[in-house]
Amino acid sequence: MPADRCIITDWVVIFTMAAFSGVRKAAGEQRRGAILQAARAVFARQGYADTVVEDIATQAGIGKGTLYLYFPSKEQIYLAALLEEARQLDTDSRAAMSAAATWRDKLGAYLKVRLDYFGAHQDFLRIYMTEFRGMCMQGKPFAAEFIHLVEAGEAQLAQMFAAAAARGEVRPIDPELAALTVSDITRGLMERQLRNWGRPVGVDDATFAFDILCRSLAASPTC
Repeated sequence: MPADRCIITDWVVIFTMAAFSGVRKAAGEQRRGAILQAARAVFARQGYADTVVEDIATQAGIGKGTLYLYFPSKEQIYLAALLEEARQLDTDSRAAMSAAATWRDKLGAYLKVRLDYFGAHQDFLRIYMTEFRGMCMQGKPFAAEFIHLVEAGEAQLAQMFAAAAARGEVRPIDPELAALTVSDITRGLMERQLRNWGRPVGVDDATFAFDILCRSLAASPTC
């Protein structure tokens, strides 16, 4: 075979193998995502203790052996299912706050992104609140990354309040305390979304919370 034909053949083989590898990687990522979506649904419905790996595999439409190719244990599935959405929430919150011009707009963006995200991801909201409640009320240890994401969101709020106070736009406050208060109010609204009784959370709730926070923090009485 001529040398030039050998070179062409080699490149065809390399290109084909690379394309196949890319397709296989994409399929693997898609399967992993489907497993985590199924896991969130099962954990939200049954809780961690009452869930077994077979439940998640059935929800995902795969065999238990296939599931173990991606995650070695129920704990690892649970952690991945929680952190995948928690990372996305943190990314969306940061992007929205960074794009906002004033401290009021940044505060409004924080509230809106959080409530909208949890409203659209009820399964994630249930396991998120379960974990947060477990950490706070039961002293339950959890992944350092989850704690970091919670604290990072509060730190961004604190930095925003500190900068606004330095410019005289908000009254003299403890920026960290203000951030924790906003976080607590937001979490309370999130938790009420899970109730199947009483008044549901709607647009008016976010607007009312924003108005209260703005009026209590602003340097001038109007917001």
